[in-house]
Amino acid sequence: MRASDIMTRDVATVTPDTRIAELCDLLRERKITGAPVVDPEGRLVGIVSKDDVLFRGRAGGSEPRQTPDIKELFTSGFVGFDQADGGPSNVGQIMTRGVISAPEDATVEDLCRLMWDRRIHRVPIVRGAVLVGIVSALDVCRAVTNGRLAAR
Repeated sequence: MRASDIMTRDVATVTPDTRIAELCDLLRERKITGAPVVDPEGRLVGIVSKDDVLFRGRAGGSEPRQTPDIKELFTSGFVGFDQADGGPSNVGQIMTRGVISAPEDATVEDLCRLMWDRRIHRVPIVRGAVLVGIVSALDVCRAVTNGRLAAR
């Protein structure tokens, strides 16, 4: 089975200029935990997740992710980072730029190995540099439970 057989084609995407508050709304509305970042031509330029909002958003930049002080999050009025506190305000400031992606003909086994080895939850699927889909760990689970993919 190939990535193209199980990938989600209607991918929720953002741009580097998307405000972090808009990203949070998208994640909540679509019930997802991350989204590819694309340029105006649909080329993959990054990826962003809820963890980036929590960890990179607080640290500003690409500092190693550390669990934030939960009490501090709530007492600081944790409503986003678009505030005048000098924190990041858009996706381009917190996204991961070195995106791990795969072509449409990648095998599901290769995608699973990639997700396991790199400890990631989703792999954008590209045709050249253009985003055409995404495979998440949940897409793989859905394929297994629907009998489309046999678990070994």
